[in-house]
Amino acid sequence: MEPLPDRSSPPEPRPDPTAVGAGYDFSDQDSSLAPYYLQTHHIIAVFLVGFGFTLGTMFYLWHTDIWGHMRYGQWIHENHRIPDGEPFSPWWDGRQPFTQFYTISQLGLYYVYVAGERLAGGDDVSRMAGGVEMLRVLHGIFTALRFTILIAAFLRFGRSWPVALLGLVAVLLLDLSNLAVLRPQIFGQVFCALLLLAISRDVAARVGLPVMFAVWANTHGSYLIGFILLVLLLVGRIYELATLTGKPWRDYQVQRLALVVALSLTAAGTLNPYGPSYYQRTLALGNHPSLLTAVGEWKSLTFEWAPGWHWILLLSLIVIAATVTTSRRSVPPAHVLILILFGIGAGLQTRMVIWWAMLVPWVLIPHWVDLASRFEPYTLLPPGIPSLRKTMLAVVVALAAFMWSTPAGWVIDGKPSAFEDAVSPGTPWRLARQLKHPEEPDAAWLPELATILQKNYPDRRFSGSILATPMQGDYLMWALAPDIPVTYTHIHLFHPDFWQELGIVGSGSPGWWDVLEKYQVNLVIVEADFAPDLRQELTKSPGWKIVLDETGSPDKPQPLNRQLIAVRIHPLLNTTR
Repeated sequence: MEPLPDRSSPPEPRPDPTAVGAGYDFSDQDSSLAPYYLQTHHIIAVFLVGFGFTLGTMFYLWHTDIWGHMRYGQWIHENHRIPDGEPFSPWWDGRQPFTQFYTISQLGLYYVYVAGERLAGGDDVSRMAGGVEMLRVLHGIFTALRFTILIAAFLRFGRSWPVALLGLVAVLLLDLSNLAVLRPQIFGQVFCALLLLAISRDVAARVGLPVMFAVWANTHGSYLIGFILLVLLLVGRIYELATLTGKPWRDYQVQRLALVVALSLTAAGTLNPYGPSYYQRTLALGNHPSLLTAVGEWKSLTFEWAPGWHWILLLSLIVIAATVTTSRRSVPPAHVLILILFGIGAGLQTRMVIWWAMLVPWVLIPHWVDLASRFEPYTLLPPGIPSLRKTMLAVVVALAAFMWSTPAGWVIDGKPSAFEDAVSPGTPWRLARQLKHPEEPDAAWLPELATILQKNYPDRRFSGSILATPMQGDYLMWALAPDIPVTYTHIHLFHPDFWQELGIVGSGSPGWWDVLEKYQVNLVIVEADFAPDLRQELTKSPGWKIVLDETGSPDKPQPLNRQLIAVRIHPLLNTTR
């Protein structure tokens, strides 16, 4: 006989099969949805990654290191090949070998810009605004992607969410000044983060690294940073085992790591347009005399009271010393080599601070975990309890990050930010537009320039060459070259003699007029605050007219944005067009 049903309590209601979430108890931590709930540290991670995305989109597009690269990407796209010589300048004489280090990044930047143009539509300025806005979105995406990968690398290396998040905050603080500029380097930074993720556990098993290095080598010259890091890990491992067993070559990890290094070197050295000579060409770029003497980020750090990256290096050295002296963990030989070599490199060349900012937190993560475990609040801190409420809060944080970003305005208003608000104030786009479309009344930005062109230049159009500083010339190359030859930012492509001659003009030294005639220059544009002697010479010369002088302008607080523009009143008629 079957037992009678228990009627002491009412039966549990059956879930409505048509209701949303039927059969799920969102408050039950043991339900089938619980593994997908987020915890407190996930919310913080979403906030930091969202902050990186928002910050990346809010910086205006700086007027160097981007436009010239996109111009090369456009050329490669239109010609379906990599150029074997400088295609935009008549002054490239072949003494400096032409090497294309940025094929993938240049194409990627150009395609993103074109996609933004098509989405925006409208007249040429509206399309330009769309292209710039899409580049800013790319900047935000790559910043968020790098932050995400670094969190994963720190978490894998230290196995502690709080310390992994602390490591990302350290990267953000060390690299904050670099975040403001979009350049092909952002691709290299993502690859470096991926490498750190790979070596945060069993590096020797990461057989996908040769493929990554092949792509990295065709994207940015920083691929050498990755090779140096791998070699230091290998040398450190060999030294560590040699002191213990005397036979490091029998170690499985050493064998696998050596194989990965060999395969990566082979892949990067063959899968590029120049073959094994690519390595020599990359080293030659880093040793170009004009780069080392004229470009600030290629110079060594100078320790002074003024703001600069030397404070970042000094602060990180203090943190390193405090960490390793208080940690109970020993520092592996490979990590000692990394800190010494990259620390010296950062001191000798300012741009190395960019990679130093990622490597220092990664090396210190295990020691920070050890230090944190010795503090009772950290030891007693319970792991965050996953819940639907925290999951929804993370979604809200992500949405808030997007709404604070600049592309949200495009989505809401139906149009991107105005071009003049999205690019740096030093971008000479109005000058380029006036020179390219002198017949359009709304393009007449400088009235004096328009008057001189109409009275004295053939067909009332500018002819001849433009001498510009590397920063000012980058956009002019994008907008005008090769129809109007212009000096621009890719210093490594030209012989040092060329830049020495242009330096005579920039400093207003004797012979400046002869240099301008040699290169048939009819217009000069430089940073106003850095060329007082040239300004004086142009003012005294009856053949030149200064049409814009923003020296000390309070409207542009950043001196690098202030322009000095002068035009030759009666042009050299035998100029190159």
